[in-house]
Amino acid sequence: MASQLLASLDLGTGRVRAVAVDLKGRIVAEAAEPTPTHFPQSGWAEYHPQELWQVVSRVLTQLTQATKPHGLVQGFATGSMGEAGVLVDEQGRELGPIIAWYCGRTVIDGNRMRGQLGDDYVFRTSGVTASPSFSLAKILWWRRCHPEVFGKARRWLNMADWVAFRLTGEARTDFSLASRTNALDLGKLAWSGEILGKLDLDPTLFAPLIASGAVVGRVHAKGAEDTGLPPGLPISGGGHDHVISTVAADTTAPGILLDSMGTAEGLILANDRPIFEEALRLGGNQQSVLSLDKPRYKLMCGLTTSGGAIEWFRRQTGGASYVSLIAEADKLPPGSNGLCFLPQLRGGDQPYPNPHARGAFIGITGDATPGALFRSVLEGLCLSTRLGLDHLSSIKGVTPISRIRIIGGGTRNDLLMKIKASVYGRPIEVTPLSEATCLSAAILGGLGAGLFGSVAEAQSRMAEGLGQVRVVEPDPHWTARYEELYRTVYAQLPVALGPTHDALAAFRDRT
Repeated sequence: MASQLLASLDLGTGRVRAVAVDLKGRIVAEAAEPTPTHFPQSGWAEYHPQELWQVVSRVLTQLTQATKPHGLVQGFATGSMGEAGVLVDEQGRELGPIIAWYCGRTVIDGNRMRGQLGDDYVFRTSGVTASPSFSLAKILWWRRCHPEVFGKARRWLNMADWVAFRLTGEARTDFSLASRTNALDLGKLAWSGEILGKLDLDPTLFAPLIASGAVVGRVHAKGAEDTGLPPGLPISGGGHDHVISTVAADTTAPGILLDSMGTAEGLILANDRPIFEEALRLGGNQQSVLSLDKPRYKLMCGLTTSGGAIEWFRRQTGGASYVSLIAEADKLPPGSNGLCFLPQLRGGDQPYPNPHARGAFIGITGDATPGALFRSVLEGLCLSTRLGLDHLSSIKGVTPISRIRIIGGGTRNDLLMKIKASVYGRPIEVTPLSEATCLSAAILGGLGAGLFGSVAEAQSRMAEGLGQVRVVEPDPHWTARYEELYRTVYAQLPVALGPTHDALAAFRDRT
């Protein structure tokens, strides 16, 4: 009898990746290609739907071919980037490019929406601030700039929705992606007729909402032809890549923090209810809801550049190896002899979301070595996430953090893990889980296919593939030194440098 397999897709900013796993969570096949991205003008970024679908088709075809010796795919789901989406017409045809989540073309529309509705109103309804990166601003851009195209639109689909739609012909949106639209009423867990009415948008533009792991539909003949997935295969609702990663990481219970380290770094704290406190809005924090057996609310902060900052520094050294940089940094004391680094390479992070903010080294001397600079980069990343977590933890109604679990590429850097535990002043749980989005989507696909009765059952049966957790303890001496550095210097730097960042932005605008 052929083995039962689960397949999944991670449609990310930088790559399109698919894996197939057995029911023990072991990866038996994988395939990937870069995400083809276009930059039509400065500050803009987009994906071309047909080109992107060809990449998805090739990746899934490679995957399904590679799975044949191992068994039969029984379930499938997709995790994807959060805010990007596409308009489709009555016949299901894409009406134009997919605007990337970080594309700057929608700033005018996001700002106008904020001015029209009031940011506090949008926050009290959707649980997040009115943002130019969210779906509503992208939809408003289409209506303003291309009304003839917008007039043909029947649906707005986020990326995981779009993949399921191309495979099944059925349009559905899970709650975690709906949370990235500004159109979800987070308290009612329904599309906000009020917000959409104020913007004169038809609520039917948004697809019906479903839980992650619920069946969207089954693969039709064209979907099977394009991808090699079996006709009739159930396709389950997936979700926002960062949020669904909590499934495989086993951090869905309130009070457990997931620290997901990649090019960016996302910190996701499970909470038992949504938060509508003003401090959450002013701090630039995000929140989402993942609907599984019940709604599970996620409070978020993070860094726009984490692994990206490390790689940026490595490039400045002429491509020095990570091994040599880590070895040199490991010889230095905590605090890098008074060097501090702010990793604001793409603007300010929570709790000081200043778009004018830029990265900075503070305390450089003539004898500062590459090792000291590199260690200060690692320390700056950890101190910055500490700043975000301290703010989040201080907000009324937020469940106290009981455990911290780390996943992602950064976990391979033992020095960084020791610094992080020492900056946090508590043990951290480090897991080798390197494909959290794909494995989480596979679990969701297994739920929809009926192979698992619950997430807990899936985690138990797939424990071998999900990996063993190791605990990294803080160094007491390091913790004391980092606490002093954090309290006396680092916590003040983003505010102290704010006026300078604003002045530099004004200077750049005049050139």
